[in-house]
Amino acid sequence: MAAITEYIKESYIELTEKVTWPTWRELSNSAIVVLVAAIIIALVIFGMDQVIHFILDKLYTSLA
Repeated sequence: MAAITEYIKESYIELTEKVTWPTWRELSNSAIVVLVAAIIIALVIFGMDQVIHFILDKLYTSLA
């Protein structure tokens, strides 16, 4: 039990004294970058899906 208590104390000290937390402005900027990247990746995947759908549609209609 003493080991668990010591672990919790050391974790608390590390989180309060040794970790540098981002400011609200840095956090907001990082969130915006992630959001923009996710939207771009989603659009690229959507575009690839539409192209593949178009190609397969033309292929299937030409075979029928």
